[in-house]
Parts: sequence; C-alpha cells; structure tokens
Amino acid sequence: MQIPGVGWTLDNLVVGLVQCANEITQDTISHTAAIESFRSKGHQVQTFSDIAQLDLEAVDHVISGLDLRYQSLTAAHGAAAGLAGVAGLIPDIVALVTLNLRVTGQIALCCGYDISSPEERNYALDVLSVAAHEGGKEEGHTGALVRKHTRSVMEQATVGVALRGTARVLGMRLVKLKLAQVIPLAAVVAGGGFNAYYTARVCETARHLYRERRLHNKYADSVLNSILKK
Repeated sequence: MQIPGVGWTLDNLVVGLVQCANEITQDTISHTAAIESFRSKGHQVQTFSDIAQLDLEAVDHVISGLDLRYQSLTAAHGAAAGLAGVAGLIPDIVALVTLNLRVTGQIALCCGYDISSPEERNYALDVLSVAAHEGGKEEGHTGALVRKHTRSVMEQATVGVALRGTARVLGMRLVKLKLAQVIPLAAVVAGGGFNAYYTARVCETARHLYRERRLHNKYADSVLNSILKK
C-alpha cells in the first residue's frame, strides 16, 4: 500500500467494482422471489407491500438458514482465491461483496424494504461496511447505527455521492483485511475462514439493522423506548 500509485489504483478499481457489484446484484433480486419465499412457508402474501404488515416471527421464519448457505459459498470461493495469492485478491473481494450484497438484499426484501431504490442500495452497502469494521461495537447498539447511516445518506448532496463514499470505505477496508492472506501456506485457510467469518457478521448485522428499522417504522419512538426500558 506504500508503493506509489498502488493505493490510488486499488482505491479507484475497487470502488468501481463494488459499485457495479451493488447495482448488478440488487437488480437480480426480485420482489416476486421474496413473495414466493413467504408463500412457500405458508404465509398469506399477495403483494410486496403485504410483507411490511407481517410480524418479525414470519420474517425470521423465511430468512432462517440464509447465513449458513452464504457462509459456505463465500468460504469456498475464498479458499480457491487464496491459491492465487495477490492475483486472486480483487476477484475474491468482488465475489465476497457480491454474495454478501445478495444475502443483504434478500434480508432487506424479506423485511419489506425495496432494494431497487438508490437509498436502500446505499443502506445495503452500509451494512457491509459496518460488518467490516471491527470496532463496530463501540458505535453503540443497532439503533444508533441505523440513525447514523440513515443520516449520512440524507446529508449527502446526492445519493450517488453517498454510494461512492460508502463503496470506497467498504472496498478499502476489505483490501486491507484481505492483504494478510497473500502468505502462501496460510492463504487457502485464511481466505475461506475470513470469508465465512465476514459473511456471518454481515448476516447478523443485516438482521439486527433491518429488524430494528421495522420496529422504528411500526412503533413510535416513545413506545419502543418504554418497551426497551422494561
């Protein structure tokens, strides 16, 4: 990272790829698939807006098992990319971001949030960025994270600027975390292990953040605060 030009190149390359991954991935997640996932579990859902009226128990019923499925996928890709050393770094990051954006998008849709909107796509990137930040616990509980990241979008001149800023933070965090995997003998184990660990953090963070947003949307802050105090 200290070699002249390397940081700039990685920054611009990763930012562009992360943004492309976000757009392409979220375009492939359909509302129809989310509706069908609820119907297959026995829940009466006719339109996408009906999802927002369901209890969180129904949401948990549908998204259960997603974390383990995606952990196995990202771990397998990370192990394969680890064999390539530095050459596999960027492809591994792109695949890792893509798969985690997909599971985050699925959780968002199952919680009733329209992932086709630019604001929600930026929020999905925020979820991945929070999960990549080891000091995230110091930020406070998930309610503080919700307000922080929602406010960051609103304060930007355009959503496009916010998207690029979030993509840069996420991309460079992952680059720095993944650079440790270029040690030849440890690359395969480190690649698969880190990917599975990161995906687990993403799934957990997504569940907490989207669930709390639903509670804030459904109940007034005063009511929610009184419940939490009890």
